[in-house]
Amino acid sequence: MDLQHTEYNNDLLKKIVYTLVNSIDLIGKKSTSEQFSEKKLLKHALLDLSKQIYANMHALNTLIPDFHVNGFELKRIPIALVSRGAIVDCQTGLYLISFINSDQSLKNEIDAMSLAYAKFLHTFQKEKLQYLENDEKLISQKLRQWEISFKSNYGHLFKSRVTEKWDFKNVKDLRVTSEEGLKNDLNGKITEAVKYNRIKEFFNRQDYTFLYTGFGYFSQYQHYSFANRKMLEDPSTKDEFFGILLTSISAIWIAMNQFSSILGGQGNEEEIKRNNELIKTLYSSIK
Repeated sequence: MDLQHTEYNNDLLKKIVYTLVNSIDLIGKKSTSEQFSEKKLLKHALLDLSKQIYANMHALNTLIPDFHVNGFELKRIPIALVSRGAIVDCQTGLYLISFINSDQSLKNEIDAMSLAYAKFLHTFQKEKLQYLENDEKLISQKLRQWEISFKSNYGHLFKSRVTEKWDFKNVKDLRVTSEEGLKNDLNGKITEAVKYNRIKEFFNRQDYTFLYTGFGYFSQYQHYSFANRKMLEDPSTKDEFFGILLTSISAIWIAMNQFSSILGGQGNEEEIKRNNELIKTLYSSIK
């Protein structure tokens, strides 16, 4: 995957990212022209993920211009982190698309993804009240009010809607009505590896392998280890980093077109098509 990180190639990368950011914006505007309903969970999820991918790619667009300049090696860290964020969102979207033929399984997976956030939110709410209020009795009352409100909206995540116990279902519980393969999965964790294996089996596309490769590579810039200290700014790995970045962005681009085919909507099709042709040309010009 090594490609020379020259000023010429960096300029092409800058144009690719800029064009991709424009396309993601157009995909979002096209799809929101449709009237969404609560029954269209997949479209809701893909649109949400598209917004997050757009934000990360927009940030990447601001980091690329002077990346080729010597002395800017530390820019690899934010470039890696925002790219990793976009990759994770792409993998999540493709994973959810793989349940397009099973509405119940799709809903269960979305609920399973909500568990970690719901658990965090409860802890955060309690800590926030403890910070804002001095009266323990008042803190307990306000927390209980919040819990009642939360349960009324997300009661399906709990083992019981009526008890005061804050007891979430586990992933296995949520998958009781899912397809057999998921229902019998005792582990239940939706890791990036789990997403990747499902995506690989469902789509059978080499391009999406680059997403998982990029995820693993860029994760090294988030998770510290003493062994990877040199990786952060070693000039000898600059071309390697550039190659991983290019192939990852190509996979993000292909994933966004997959999102667009599901999201539907009207308008901007011709401009999106022109952008796709331009990105193909730019990629073919890399030396």
